[in-house]
Amino acid sequence: MPRPRVHPSQRQRAAEACNFCRTSKKRCSATAPCTACVRRGIEASCYLTHKPWGSRRNQDVSASPLRQNSISVSTGPLVAASASGPNRVLRSGPPPDEAGRGQEPPSLPPVASPAWSPGSTRNDAEQYRPLSPSESRVDSPDAVQSNATSGTRKLSFARDPHARMLLNLRGNRVFIGEAASISFLQFIRDTVEEQIGPSQFTRNDKSQNMLETAPTTADTTASAAPNPEGLGKDEVLLYYGIYRAVTGGFLDVLAPSEVEALLDPSNTQSHVSNDGSLTMFDLVIAIGAQCKSPTAAQQVGQHYFQRAQRRTFAAMLEDPDLDMVRAFILMTFYMLGHCRRNTAFLYLGIATRAAVALGLHRRDSYPDVNNDDDKFRLRVWMSLCIVDMLVSAILGRPPATLSLRFEVDSNLVESPGISMDPDTVCLVASFRISTIINEAAHKLYGKDVVAHAAAERLLEDIGKWSRSLPDYLKNESPRSGVAKTQAETIRNVHVSCLYYFAVTLVTRPVLISTLSSRPGPESSSSSQMASACLDAALYLIQTCMDAHRSNLLLGNMCIMKALLFATGLIVGFVMVAERNTDYEVEKAFRSAKEILESLAIQSPQAAHYSEILGLLLSAIETPRRRLTTRGRNKKQETPQLRRPFLVSLGTLNGRT
Repeated sequence: MPRPRVHPSQRQRAAEACNFCRTSKKRCSATAPCTACVRRGIEASCYLTHKPWGSRRNQDVSASPLRQNSISVSTGPLVAASASGPNRVLRSGPPPDEAGRGQEPPSLPPVASPAWSPGSTRNDAEQYRPLSPSESRVDSPDAVQSNATSGTRKLSFARDPHARMLLNLRGNRVFIGEAASISFLQFIRDTVEEQIGPSQFTRNDKSQNMLETAPTTADTTASAAPNPEGLGKDEVLLYYGIYRAVTGGFLDVLAPSEVEALLDPSNTQSHVSNDGSLTMFDLVIAIGAQCKSPTAAQQVGQHYFQRAQRRTFAAMLEDPDLDMVRAFILMTFYMLGHCRRNTAFLYLGIATRAAVALGLHRRDSYPDVNNDDDKFRLRVWMSLCIVDMLVSAILGRPPATLSLRFEVDSNLVESPGISMDPDTVCLVASFRISTIINEAAHKLYGKDVVAHAAAERLLEDIGKWSRSLPDYLKNESPRSGVAKTQAETIRNVHVSCLYYFAVTLVTRPVLISTLSSRPGPESSSSSQMASACLDAALYLIQTCMDAHRSNLLLGNMCIMKALLFATGLIVGFVMVAERNTDYEVEKAFRSAKEILESLAIQSPQAAHYSEILGLLLSAIETPRRRLTTRGRNKKQETPQLRRPFLVSLGTLNGRT
């Protein structure tokens, strides 16, 4: 016979426990905050659910606001990779049966068709057409903005990321903006210290210093360096191939005659007859050697760079020309790999001023886009803008080309005559997505209120960009049997990573607002964008991890390591905020750390990033170790994964 129902006034235990006590199966005082959470020092995050038990059980699977309103970021452009080499096609995304199971979650417009199993057909993939956050929102942008300002709760975590003043190598203060991952890192430090407590991650004596390597003097390695003309043909081709891979999708500043000279070094003197082309030759070798190995970077790369640098400062600064613009763009890229970000930022300013003096920002500088010379000048200008916008977004600083791109953007970049070969198509795609990245950093950060409407408009722009990509960037190559080279594969990886990074940069303020707020009524758009931020971070890490496992990544990839660190911090912040992190998120965080560790062999900046993520992981695991030591941990059922990672290389190769 069942026990009679106990009157609430006679109950010895609370009828409702707070979120933390319910998870840890502890006695709760049923107050907000409860006495147990006050003792733990986490009273700011203590709340009561007050929901029916049936609906509560259904939502326990997701265990967080991000899981309750899961949004799947669509896959990026085609990434060709293989476990044995760059000769197979890898596409990212859920299989069609995963996409069609149950109700379709809203998502960003797809960049590529979701990956399918070897036995599935093309029509299966084409059936998956999810909605974008803007298409699925329930309120107008003004209503969403009003809900965000009036209905959202006060932040219970540390203050939002803010601009910082750091010390450079010489002790001078330098500016780092709100959009920079370094500013987001300090926000996570403050949050971890408030939620978990002090640790080695939060109490870092060098947190006010900006990591920079010491500059190399002109005569440091001159005596030990090989004869510049002594490189063999195979070495020159090797360095050029590495240069082309590491700059794919970012830079295209070499003239056809210069490429011909690099491909046939025996005829270099006949093709290269001016100091500008010789400077380009030296910088290409320097970047290639920098990314090959530490020995090549020191013995070959430094010497070639110093020779090009001396020639540039001695002869090119007096009268600006196109060679000067190209030289400073390449020197910027080299300095980024050399962990001299402030120097690279200065070089970008010089390149931009020279380009403006030459009128590269003007429409009338390109009278005929079908002319090879005009095409080349436009590729140089787009290369400058791409690097300028990415470096500025990474550092949170206003780009030098901020107010100079509008006329060229609207009249030339979309011209059919400029987008013919795959390299130029990827360059144009990177230029357009970098413009959105720059706009997001300018409009969404440093504001008192999260601009939901502006974020949605930027997501719509990203969707339009993704739909405009050609089929061979989104699907399998129409030329069956043609293997992609390492340079082509990494070029596509770069475009994919820029897409995912753009989504994370647009939605990161919404993610912070969502995870830093107590549960309550919130707009559907906010939770969708917060989930999009996490999904995009997971996809970016998995895309890089697939390339890493295929041995396609190079030793010093200056842009990729910055994007990996930024997305690793997003995943780490989710782990801090949600506490009960699922396997997928933690695996992605460890994967980002693993890739940075592999890049750390040749990059001190990647080593620094990997160390930071390691300290963050140690701080996150501290509460787990405390519970284990005290015997309070309870074995919990593994949460159901929201969706699998990107399809693995083994699956594509016929292996499970």
